Amino acid sequence: MRLAAIATHIPAGRIDADDIVRAAGRPLSEARVFKHLFGIEQVSASDAAPRPLAAEFEPILDRLLDDHSGPRPDAMIYVHGLPLQYPRGRSPLTVLGSHPMLAAVKFKYEVDQHNCSGMFWALEMARHLLQGGIVHSVVIIAGDSHTNVPLADRYVPGCTLMGEAYCGLVVDQEGGGWQFEPMVLHMRPEFHFGRAGTAQQMSAFFSGHSTMVKQALDEAGFDWLGPAPLLPHNVNRLAWQQLCREHGLEYGRVDLSLLPDVGHCYTSDPFLLLCELLRSSEIGADAATLVSVGMGGFVGACTIHKHMSPSNGASR
Repeated sequence: MRLAAIATHIPAGRIDADDIVRAAGRPLSEARVFKHLFGIEQVSASDAAPRPLAAEFEPILDRLLDDHSGPRPDAMIYVHGLPLQYPRGRSPLTVLGSHPMLAAVKFKYEVDQHNCSGMFWALEMARHLLQGGIVHSVVIIAGDSHTNVPLADRYVPGCTLMGEAYCGLVVDQEGGGWQFEPMVLHMRPEFHFGRAGTAQQMSAFFSGHSTMVKQALDEAGFDWLGPAPLLPHNVNRLAWQQLCREHGLEYGRVDLSLLPDVGHCYTSDPFLLLCELLRSSEIGADAATLVSVGMGGFVGACTIHKHMSPSNGASR
């Protein structure tokens, strides 16, 4: 499945990690320890003036429209991790329907409740639609807003701080260019409690992070000794240091370049990194592996390879 175009939008606002941790009723000392160990200095956030969620996706669709030279997508998938993202009747699927990029869309789908791994489940849905001949091109948009969420809810103690960022992809079945391999999708029902678990349950989930990642990466064909980068969900720096120690992975291969500035953004993290990688003027890799572990026990991973055959109008 070809990646025909990709675009992202990271809001310009920022919230300091100290402010979030203290809003959760924790002492400033805890905030300082958190920043030192986990590597999150601040998180990205929408501007102070609230605006509709759909507005966050408009610059992404504009960019996709400029970059994508193939047929307009005839299916659209909207992905989010939080269960409630918009007032009744104001889904981005509906509000954005008049955008020129979506002029040919006939089928609309929504993927949620998979937390941070939702994009992988959406890509698998897109693959089935394409291979079944139901559609010829799919646009996927993803991201969560915290506009109406208390500041303290951005803090997951012992784990992460939540930011906001959005991404969009167009995928099809054309040859050449960057091709997604079949998705690796896992469900771990023992972690069904998500963020509502007891301290003991949450500890078990965090302790299992490296094992869940290792299994998914192995199935995705990740080369533990090769040069290809790993594009992860930005849960925290400590989790990835632990993975590298346990499984002999060179730490520099884990791309955490966005972590200090934007924090952990539901569903979007690996794809923000993929967009940065593909738009880099110094790109040297011809493959990358993406992975997310979502609370609730949903795990997703895939590898993307650059194919050298003619791409018939693909764009980055």
